[in-house]
Amino acid sequence: MTYAVLMARLALAGVLLVSAIAKARSFGETRAMLDGLLRRVGPGARRLARPSAVALIAVEGVTAVALLGPVQTVRPGFIAAVVLTAGFTAAAVVATVSRAEVSCACFGRPTARLGRRHIVRNTPLLGLAALGLGGAGAASWTSPALPAVVLCAAAAVVITVVTAFFDDIADLLAAP
Repeated sequence: MTYAVLMARLALAGVLLVSAIAKARSFGETRAMLDGLLRRVGPGARRLARPSAVALIAVEGVTAVALLGPVQTVRPGFIAAVVLTAGFTAAAVVATVSRAEVSCACFGRPTARLGRRHIVRNTPLLGLAALGLGGAGAASWTSPALPAVVLCAAAAVVITVVTAFFDDIADLLAAP
């Protein structure tokens, strides 16, 4: 279980860090995505798009750091990761059900309409966060063997890259 939790920590930290940096670099697109989602709440909620974008970027970054930090920050990091991924998945469900025309700028650049593919992408991330949260207290936090750490890091890199480029991969596989 220790290695599964380590891989979950590294993968989620990678995904959240890449997402936070990309959202910060494309702040206007991030704000526009949140504006489109908040439009569903009501006209007054739209004024919260800018502060929501700032808060989202900060929470993603802090969560990534917590997951990479000392053992005392790991459990709160996994809790935040569960909340974030559940929120992202819920936003994709709402956009899908309401047929909202919201571009997914989840990794900074809008690549596709927020919808089913994002539910498919986020569900395994939610599972990783839940796995990590469930194993965070039970796992032995002794120093793992170097080959296992390298394997966990390699898996985390693959998960991060596939997640960040999920829309591109889906479009490539859907092309005739």
